[in-house]
Amino acid sequence: MATKKHLATVPAGARAKKPDPKNIVEALDGTGRDVLAAMRKALAKKLDDGEVSSNAIASAYKELRELDRLIRLADAATAARSDRGDDDGDEAFDASAV
Repeated sequence: MATKKHLATVPAGARAKKPDPKNIVEALDGTGRDVLAAMRKALAKKLDDGEVSSNAIASAYKELRELDRLIRLADAATAARSDRGDDDGDEAFDASAV
C-alpha cells in the first residue's frame, strides 16, 4: 500500500532543508554541521548494531549526546539568523557594493 504525501503551504522566503550527508566522506565537502550530522549518524548506527564494546557504551552515548547538542545549537543559530534576515552567505558577491 502506497503512502500518501500531504501538501503543505510554505512561508514566503522559506528554504528547503538540505538533507544530511549519507557518510562522513560526503560531509567533508559540506559545512561543519554536515560533519557533525554524519558523525552522529555513524555513531548511532554503531550503537544500534551492537558494534560498540560494553566498556565503551557510556562514553559513546555521551559523545552522541554532545554531537546532537552541537547540531541543535547550529540549527538554532541558523534559524535565528534567518529570523533576523541576516546574510547567510548564499547570495552572490557584489563587488560594486564595496
